[in-house]
Amino acid sequence: MNLIQYSQKYNELKDLVERNIFASIPNHNTDLYDAYRYTMSGGGKRIRPLLTMITTGALGANPAEAVNAASAIEILHNFTLVHDDIMDNSNLRRGEPTTHKKWNEAIAILAGDMMTGWAFKLLAQSNTPQVGELTQILADALVYVCEGQELDVRFNRRSQVTVSEYIEMVRLKTSSLMRAAVKLGCVLSNASDEVVQKLDVFADNIGIGFQIQDDILDFTAKDEKFGKKIGQDLIEGKRSYPVVKALEVATQGEDITMLNRYLSLPSGLPEQFVPAYTALFQRLDVFEKAAKEVDRHFYLAKHSISTLPNNEYIEMLNMLLDSLNKRDY
Repeated sequence: MNLIQYSQKYNELKDLVERNIFASIPNHNTDLYDAYRYTMSGGGKRIRPLLTMITTGALGANPAEAVNAASAIEILHNFTLVHDDIMDNSNLRRGEPTTHKKWNEAIAILAGDMMTGWAFKLLAQSNTPQVGELTQILADALVYVCEGQELDVRFNRRSQVTVSEYIEMVRLKTSSLMRAAVKLGCVLSNASDEVVQKLDVFADNIGIGFQIQDDILDFTAKDEKFGKKIGQDLIEGKRSYPVVKALEVATQGEDITMLNRYLSLPSGLPEQFVPAYTALFQRLDVFEKAAKEVDRHFYLAKHSISTLPNNEYIEMLNMLLDSLNKRDY
């Protein structure tokens, strides 16, 4: 499969999910449903639903039969973004006003809650006798995401967070939905336990690599592509990968003082100091170290599926990995 064929197939599956999601949203002219529709119109790569559909195809079933499960996990993912933006008081998501800024927090919370219901409603329409197993996978993922988000919030109040603690938080908050996406595809294609395990390792490492890369892009991406203010994680006081890695490697007194000053701030870093901390991370080679860690996790992901029988969808999984590891927004 060449890049053009990959892009065509990817877009075909993506369009199938998009049409299914929007066809399922009732045409009610209320703030609640307008907010739901607006949230789902935000775009994005639709990585999670595509993982479900590509996995289904890779294991010998028809990807189109996974469209309800794929749509469900994408709706659930967007629900988490709505509530995440409220907790972070973020103004922008993918370059557009966040749902709670366009309406208000009450509507955004209700829309997010309702989206959870719609995710499970769509999942229940999957044409398989294993709906109960699919439901358990999605419910588990939702629990893990909430646990990860709580850790993320708790970290923001702590004066010390280790890299291993950060990775555990990412496994819950980010990897859990990636893992659920491929597990849905495994169930729909009746995969063996051995195959499920390999794809679970694959998705876990995608999630970790993806999140570390996202943390790097917070400093290195272009505003117009990234869709939010550069340095936003620092402004929000987050213990992102550059921060926790800098804490691990810093040895000079001035660098440690800067980091401790950031950790002691009650409500995040004033925007004018972002360049100074970006320079600190560059001085400590944090971005280079982070990039190597991203490469390592994407390598582990690719290696985990290297023994699966090759077909066009396995090729798509490998090409998806390559595209994610080279993204600049």
